[in-house]
Amino acid sequence: MMTTGLAPRIESFCRLALRPLFVLGAFLVAAAAPALASSPEGFSTTTEGSVTGRGKAPSVNARSQELRFQVVRGEGISSEVADPPAAAAAVSVGKSVRAGVPPNGARNLLDQPQCTICLEGSSSVTWNGSVGSFGVEHITNYRSTTTGPLDLRVVLTPTLPVWGETITYRSFSDVLSLDPLLSLYQYTNVASGSVTFYPSTIPAGTYYQLLYLRENAGGSWGYVDWILFPNLVTCDGAGCSTVTTCVEDNDTMCLIGGRYRITSIWKNQYAGGTISTLHKATLTGATGAFWLTDSDTYEYLIRINTATDNGRAWIAIPTFTDVEFWILVEDLVGGQAKTYHSVPGNRELIYDPFFFIYP
Repeated sequence: MMTTGLAPRIESFCRLALRPLFVLGAFLVAAAAPALASSPEGFSTTTEGSVTGRGKAPSVNARSQELRFQVVRGEGISSEVADPPAAAAAVSVGKSVRAGVPPNGARNLLDQPQCTICLEGSSSVTWNGSVGSFGVEHITNYRSTTTGPLDLRVVLTPTLPVWGETITYRSFSDVLSLDPLLSLYQYTNVASGSVTFYPSTIPAGTYYQLLYLRENAGGSWGYVDWILFPNLVTCDGAGCSTVTTCVEDNDTMCLIGGRYRITSIWKNQYAGGTISTLHKATLTGATGAFWLTDSDTYEYLIRINTATDNGRAWIAIPTFTDVEFWILVEDLVGGQAKTYHSVPGNRELIYDPFFFIYP
């Protein structure tokens, strides 16, 4: 059975007005280099995201850079095998010009706002057994310096990822290995073509599915951005499939007839930065709450309003705590997902009437 995940990146009309992007030049077709013979990586840990000196570059005109890459298996480079599969040899990319870099934060809300090398626009992953593909509309370097070598893949992680924290993951697909990207340059229409996926190597369990961008800085690999796809993946040790229905448990909330799946974690700045998974309390078909130690004491609420006049489901998250937390909302029908972040010390309502398309 074909399994798919789609995470389109929707920007509000006001953000679009702030971010003109002009595409110049003809698209090109780049041939993927031969697949390499090493096996998929084992259980790996990588961390980045809080390195100093990585703020976004100032607003200046950008130029274009062609994309050159190779498809590899696993982490490293080893001896090449024979010709790559024909389907993997036709990967469409383009080159584009950015008229100006937007100010910090004026980016697609789905992206990690702290990134300086960023995945942007629409993204997708499709796989059927051990064959699939993935892609993203843009990879942009907002730094004032050239990046190190980059790579892009699909990974599975058993816990909801938090920016700046260690992410423990398993590689789920072959890797696209990309050349360093110049300051204020952008790769566009990055598509893997047909590549190998590795469902039989994943231990039994349920996982979050990420499109995972890394950089090699000074000989060390670390993540620089990721996209979280809306559907979980469940594996049994022999194969994997996507979870397309919302199933409630102690920590998972299902709202609006099971269309929206909501989970939450927090990082308690008053307890040494301890990260905990919050338990859910479903109050109505459209409203729920999260609690930690006392089921009668809610830390924050979430309400999804679908009776709106702008073709969007409105998200409201009132909080009764100033502890840092994240709420992941996944639309299992529309294929959208977004993580809402309440920073340490925040006591204000989180309100989003624009992101989730409804119906």
